[in-house]
Amino acid sequence: MNVLGCLVAFVAMALAYLSSRNQRVLARPLGRGGKVAASVLSALALACWVVGETTLPGIFSTLTALMLGAVVFPYVVWLLKPIAYKKAR
Repeated sequence: MNVLGCLVAFVAMALAYLSSRNQRVLARPLGRGGKVAASVLSALALACWVVGETTLPGIFSTLTALMLGAVVFPYVVWLLKPIAYKKAR
């Protein structure tokens, strides 16, 4: 359940990033649907972590995984964006 909780948290933060105005991947942000999906997946990540651990460690593990996803995803996009740009030329 811990691995599943991490994966769901990373997907939630990816959707949160892609629905932001400041994202640099898509031509237009995802909008309200992306934000709702990110919220639902964040709650699902919390459920996965609480089932895998007890309540309080599950909450803090979820917050840590969400923070890690929020920090890592823009850097992954930054690293991969030049590769996609070179292929388009």
